[in-house]
Amino acid sequence: MSIISSFLNNIDYLMPFKKKIGYLGWIGFGNLGDEALFEANKRIFREQKVLPYKHTHKIEIYEKTFKRSIYDAVCLGGGTLINSSHINKFKEAQDIGYPTFVFGSGVRNPIFWNHVEGWEDSIGEWISLLNKCRFIGVRGPLSEEILRRNGCQNVEIIGDPVLHLAESNVKYKEKNKKICINIGISLGNIWGSEDEVLEFIIKLAKILLSSGWDVSFLPVWNEDLKYIEEAVKKIGIGADEIFKDYLSTTKTLEYLKSFDILIGEKLHSVILAMCVYTPSIMLEYRPKCLDFMKSMDLEKFNVRTDMLSIDLIMDLINELYVHPDAIQDHIFKKISQYKNIQKEKSRMIFEDKSYF
Repeated sequence: MSIISSFLNNIDYLMPFKKKIGYLGWIGFGNLGDEALFEANKRIFREQKVLPYKHTHKIEIYEKTFKRSIYDAVCLGGGTLINSSHINKFKEAQDIGYPTFVFGSGVRNPIFWNHVEGWEDSIGEWISLLNKCRFIGVRGPLSEEILRRNGCQNVEIIGDPVLHLAESNVKYKEKNKKICINIGISLGNIWGSEDEVLEFIIKLAKILLSSGWDVSFLPVWNEDLKYIEEAVKKIGIGADEIFKDYLSTTKTLEYLKSFDILIGEKLHSVILAMCVYTPSIMLEYRPKCLDFMKSMDLEKFNVRTDMLSIDLIMDLINELYVHPDAIQDHIFKKISQYKNIQKEKSRMIFEDKSYF
């Protein structure tokens, strides 16, 4: 089979009736948050066809042969992708000549990442690429501030795209003293240490159990499972308290509805909980967590993983449990604002016919 004929079998990339968006993100690695971001972008850009970005030899031959581009645009999607190694693919897309835009990405913060071995601050190179984009929409105010400070002025806050998966109505909590906890590993790249977080969660869970709470655990990445299993074993609860269908966005959202509160370390454990209006406490393992919580005006419920305190977390749990309706209404209002912004900006991006 020739290169052309084998490529033609991939109908998604050749659909003639929809504009095609090449999506740049960390997908295909068993990470719930990144997969949910891809699903959210497909929903936001439902008038277009969103496909994983790739530029293979087959695509190059097809484009040269038929003198047409596979993608009408390339999107730097959600995730903390700006100031990361994703610069290579993003630059490749611009060098090929694809129009580019940014939709919901975060920016790696040098205050944290300068202490990570092997990381290089490439914000200057990123700014030169971003200034060529049709649109730059970032997750939150910390990302916006970094870009503006470094010379990128045409930037807007549009919230995390996963908020677009939120339900249309709030179901108020019945207050059954059910709490879900998410922790995970991050190759040691966190505020503090993973061992300290594990020991803290074990202690916290034991206190919660003794206070009459039902405690369950939510992984969001395959690599988190052994870490959580260790916690569950030391806490003394059954392995059936670990949610198993965490690679399904739909099943995870349904699962999170059943809890009064989520305590989450990984960013999208909290974002998905908020999509079903479950009040949450963010354990900020990296600055991206604070970036999101500030975008929701909920930074009060953000606690850095190197500043964990049993008394503080218990006070926050009690506040969320006693007055859940007010927090749920606040989350609903903020999500509605961001969903409207995302709808408006996604339409705006493709309105300029001369650009695409």
